[in-house]
Amino acid sequence: MRRFIAWLPLYFFLALIALFLGSRPGLVQYAARSAMERARGHAASPNGTAAPLDSAQIALGRALFFDPVVSANKERACASCHLPARGFSDGRRVALAIDRGNLPRNAPGLTNVSDQVAFFWDGRAVSLEDQVDGPVHSRQEMGGLTRRQLEARLDSIPEYQTLFYGAYGTAHPQWPDAKRAISAFERTIRSGGSTVDRWWRREIPESEVPADVRHGFDLFAGRAQCSRCHFLPLTTSVVPGGFTTQEFQVIGVPADSSGLSLDPDLGHFAVTHLDADRHAFKAPSLRNIARSAPYMHNGAFETLDEVIQFYNRGGGRGLGFDVPNQAPEVHPLHLTAEDQAALVRFLEALSDDPHTVETPSRVPSGLTPGGQY
Repeated sequence: MRRFIAWLPLYFFLALIALFLGSRPGLVQYAARSAMERARGHAASPNGTAAPLDSAQIALGRALFFDPVVSANKERACASCHLPARGFSDGRRVALAIDRGNLPRNAPGLTNVSDQVAFFWDGRAVSLEDQVDGPVHSRQEMGGLTRRQLEARLDSIPEYQTLFYGAYGTAHPQWPDAKRAISAFERTIRSGGSTVDRWWRREIPESEVPADVRHGFDLFAGRAQCSRCHFLPLTTSVVPGGFTTQEFQVIGVPADSSGLSLDPDLGHFAVTHLDADRHAFKAPSLRNIARSAPYMHNGAFETLDEVIQFYNRGGGRGLGFDVPNQAPEVHPLHLTAEDQAALVRFLEALSDDPHTVETPSRVPSGLTPGGQY
């Protein structure tokens, strides 16, 4: 009886959550799908280290990531939009479609993607495996091959039969296994050797960290309130503690660098259908952020200096936009030019010394590694 009474507050809290979700079908569907993915063990473990993975899985996933065989025209690969040298982004304002037109959003970098628990800018995917389906099955992005078509292509390549057998014990490739392998490879894309990381781990003395970087960190964690959305130590919007919840914030991103109008993209609202989530987006990891320009979900800002200036002005409201649900952390900061420069130096110091995953010289299909465009 005493144990039951001790747990009463938790039961009451869970009942409130169930009541809250019950009136919002979008959230119910999202929460249920997330729970199922986690039950299958597909969700990332944002604990700063990649989960133990079989090397055969990773080798297969690396081949699939760089092989354009997964696209309808055999000219686009995962690596076409996620280039190793650009922090696994592509350097474009918005990503390139298979017809060489523009997609609606910027290609997010994949550095430390295993620290995330929701995927795409709007969080509509709840695992890396779930995310892989998005671009591959999209007619705009990679041509929209079906599972059966993908499996037939892979099964026609003897080297893939060997790789799948080594990873999963079957010589006949299955698309769910392919997704697991690609995700296994993506979980190895990690950054942890930056100047800031080594400082935080006390591998280098504070005296070796430039003064402007240290000042930038003080601002990041303090007066500039950056860490209110990019939580430390991961620098993502995954809430510390249990690392099971991803926050989405409204900051009032402009449609382009002119700053004349609010971007019309509704973001996380498409998942939850809650007015509070209109124009809400995930805050990405800041690891290797210096390599993944341009910035924001629509690539509105070309440089980190522009990003800091935007926040210093107070986000969308500071630009004069009507953003009633803008996050309270986003308000005029009154930072000096020196402060803003120090924040940029800190962000740059979150990037590793030059190091990239090498694009393979060949892929099992014999097509161009990384795609043709």
